[in-house]
Amino acid sequence: MDNEITDVPVTDGTETPVRKRAPRRATKKSADAPVEVVTHDAPSAESAPDSGDAPAEGDAPAGRRTRGRGRGRTAAAGTGDADASENADSDETDDTQADNGRSRQRNRKRGRGRDDDFDGVSDDDVLIPVAGILDILDNYAFVRTAGYLASPADIYVALGQVKKYNLRKGDAIVGAIRQPRDNDFQNRQKYNALATIDFVNGAAPEEAVVRDDFNDLVAVHATDGLGLKGRFGSVRKGDRVLVDAAAGATRTAVMRDLATEISASATDAHLMVVVSEGLPEDVTALSRGVRGEVSASSYDRHADEHVTVADLAIARAKRLVEKGHNVVVLIDSMTRVAKNQMAVIQGSRPLGDGAVDAAVFSATKRLFGAGRALETGGSLTVIATIDNQTDGFSGVVRDELLDIATAVVTL
Repeated sequence: MDNEITDVPVTDGTETPVRKRAPRRATKKSADAPVEVVTHDAPSAESAPDSGDAPAEGDAPAGRRTRGRGRGRTAAAGTGDADASENADSDETDDTQADNGRSRQRNRKRGRGRDDDFDGVSDDDVLIPVAGILDILDNYAFVRTAGYLASPADIYVALGQVKKYNLRKGDAIVGAIRQPRDNDFQNRQKYNALATIDFVNGAAPEEAVVRDDFNDLVAVHATDGLGLKGRFGSVRKGDRVLVDAAAGATRTAVMRDLATEISASATDAHLMVVVSEGLPEDVTALSRGVRGEVSASSYDRHADEHVTVADLAIARAKRLVEKGHNVVVLIDSMTRVAKNQMAVIQGSRPLGDGAVDAAVFSATKRLFGAGRALETGGSLTVIATIDNQTDGFSGVVRDELLDIATAVVTL
């Protein structure tokens, strides 16, 4: 019939040109992706020699693309069709598995954050030793290397390290960071990350995992004196003492003399002095004349920095008491600490303007109320000054702390 269509090619002596497929565009792969090598056993129609035989019925003509699982490949002619199909399916399965493996590898790298990137020190890493006090915040932690306030030299600590070693706020950390390499300047984070932890509070980091918690230790009545004289002669290890006096040079001088006396008489006690909103010259005098730790925030600091210094100092004292030490903390003053607590919790506003959040007083009482003597040994003595006002915000703070004080010294 004249209109019958057949797939048999017409041979008129000239060779029909074979359509060549455009090369596949190269895709950019990541540097760490594995190199994929795919080998095809069956020859494609473009590379196969031409033959005058017509394809069998139901088979795709040579040189045409097929649909389905072999998409993108050409069907082989002759009796090798079955083998070519099996090889194509096998190649596609291998490609799929390789793609899935690369996808899982990329997902693992995307999901791995800085919290899991620690203790992975290689042999060619150069380590730099660091030391400081650990400060744990809501979602991150830092080793404060320049006192108790934040500084650009602080070291980032992964939360994975905090959980692994049961680290707590106020721990003294000794470890190391990796020295940045020449090609790391582009990926350099703002803070260096802690690579290894060598000591926690002077002991191996494994010992910190099984230590007791300060809040779980049994508190008892204080019986051992500090060996002081004069108006502070009755103070015992583990007392909570309020120094009721007006703010000024007289109160500051009394606290400085008290610190000097404690350094001379209570040689077995670790002395810490906390100054909130102090005068810079008073901070310098304390730092040079006191044998102990002085953590101070002068009046030109922000409210949150004043609160950080007081919180971190008490946390540090608790960690020492957990190891059985006797610690004496002098705070000047609790009235200013409470005022800065209110500024952080409720925002800046005039004192006495509206109701005061109960969280302000609970935070202040938590700091002052940390003083206690423990049944298993160790004690925390807190001696804090307070404004001798009976009305307004200062009066409310004074009344709150008088309820939990074991002794009051009036100047």
